[in-house]
Amino acid sequence: MRGGTDISADFRQQQKPFYTPGYKSGFYREQNNRDEETNIDFLLKYVNNRMVGTRLAFNAAFGGNNMSRSVYRSQITLDKLGEPGVYNSSNTPTGETSRPYQWRSKKVVNSFYGFISASWDDTYFLDLTARNDWSSTLGRGNWSFFYPSVSASVLLDKTLNLQDVAPQVNMLKLRASWANVGNDTSPYSLTDAYTASSTYPGGYTYPTNCSNYYIKPENVESWEGGIETMFFMNRFGFDVAFYNSSTTNQIVNAVTDLMTGASSKKINAGEIRNRGIEIALHAVPVRSRDFTWSIDINWSRNWNKLVSLEDGWDIRTPYEQTKNLIGNYGRILSYIGEEMNIIYGRGYERAPEGATYVDADGNTVNCAGMKIITESTGYPVMTTDNIRLGKVNPTWRGGLGTTLRYRDCTLGLNFTAQMGGHAYSFTNAILAYQGKLENSLPGRNDGLVVEGVNVSTDAEGNTVYKLNRTPTEQINKYYTTYFARDNAEENVFKTDFLKLKEMRLDYTLPRKVCRKLKVLQGAAIGAYATNVFCISDFPQFDPEAGNIVGTNIYSGIEIGAMPMTRTYGFNLKLSF
Repeated sequence: MRGGTDISADFRQQQKPFYTPGYKSGFYREQNNRDEETNIDFLLKYVNNRMVGTRLAFNAAFGGNNMSRSVYRSQITLDKLGEPGVYNSSNTPTGETSRPYQWRSKKVVNSFYGFISASWDDTYFLDLTARNDWSSTLGRGNWSFFYPSVSASVLLDKTLNLQDVAPQVNMLKLRASWANVGNDTSPYSLTDAYTASSTYPGGYTYPTNCSNYYIKPENVESWEGGIETMFFMNRFGFDVAFYNSSTTNQIVNAVTDLMTGASSKKINAGEIRNRGIEIALHAVPVRSRDFTWSIDINWSRNWNKLVSLEDGWDIRTPYEQTKNLIGNYGRILSYIGEEMNIIYGRGYERAPEGATYVDADGNTVNCAGMKIITESTGYPVMTTDNIRLGKVNPTWRGGLGTTLRYRDCTLGLNFTAQMGGHAYSFTNAILAYQGKLENSLPGRNDGLVVEGVNVSTDAEGNTVYKLNRTPTEQINKYYTTYFARDNAEENVFKTDFLKLKEMRLDYTLPRKVCRKLKVLQGAAIGAYATNVFCISDFPQFDPEAGNIVGTNIYSGIEIGAMPMTRTYGFNLKLSF
């Protein structure tokens, strides 16, 4: 039996000086956050590896867990400052008040679980698990949910006697598994409660997100099959896995018509399906007494699909995870029968396929895809309807790790990469709108001619294109209009990247040296660095920030991400 408590606390400040766009009198906010989680566990085990002689090994266990999680948030906001440059909660102008905010939540989950593991002749393996949770965040009749799993594997190299027939095969394993996993929801999602205003006489307000007392636990049913091999004295091997996952009763906030009096409602969505493949390769191209070079490569691809939503949902109506978060003209939508999480929003009108113009030398130039520019003002023309701007989910992810060992020195490198995803950068939109990024520098002093084409109609009714040469009327209007968050196209970026995630160099003291010292059994010293470099077109921040899903961060939207941090360190290991 064991117990433990994890506590984290942090203090945050947000400061805006006088005359910041939108905050003429400045702005200040401070937050206190505290998270606490306590776990109490017990576990009973039975182990017998000598059944039926030594051919059958049997293990079983039964346990329980009590998890209690508490979250506390305290915040105070000053929409105006009394004195410039003074950032504290008491610096309010005369006649103004600060806006306090407090929020607490608590969640308790009680669980019982067990597993059985058996093997025969170290060749056939079977594992069974089962767990039941009782969650405080679900209503009566739904707060208990059970989820089992089963997995099996067989070593074909032993059953087929490959060590005699094909000695170059060191291992050949076939495996399959099935699992059912349940999940609850966030605290206080069952009933609605009025919220008191922080100012007098504000009264009480009803929540804009409708709760649902009858919400059911999520359920994920998945299966996986794979094959694992090793060849040539374990110098080459691969692991290939295929999986299929079906999520039903997923708990989501679905956007509703504002005529209902609410902006969203909590529902159990229908079915979301994920299918994919994962491949891992291991190779040791060079192995000698003094030098070894090993390589590990992994690659994965996932295909997802929104199969259905709640009963009665109009197939023409998309599901969206949030509303108005990226302005009035940007959405992350999922249509039934299609891939999920597609970014739609306003963008630039562009010349169609086949469009051309004649340059100053009389040459015909293809201008398909170029921005349409209003000739009289020099401003681009925006689309009136939302257009597809990209998909959130990457097409594939991969990694490469390599280790080079020469005698007692070891160098390790780990690379990660992904391709095919997109994300909306809310931070980029705000900083560009306020003129705090380099992309707002062009044209500040001598005006800006936006690259694109003007469009007109000749006397015969034909559409005519020509290269734009009109400077923008007002450079400040251009940047505040076309770099604002409502222009989704200007703020949607690819999340493709290549990272050197970690690099480390270790030196192990030779054993003969340790023996001479007599006191030491072993010693090693190492140095390492993380996030050594990142190649990406995603601006300012870590491109993976656009794929984080958390309490206030939505997949496909980067909001106030922390800058990527590079870490340097060293370690010393001594054994006596």
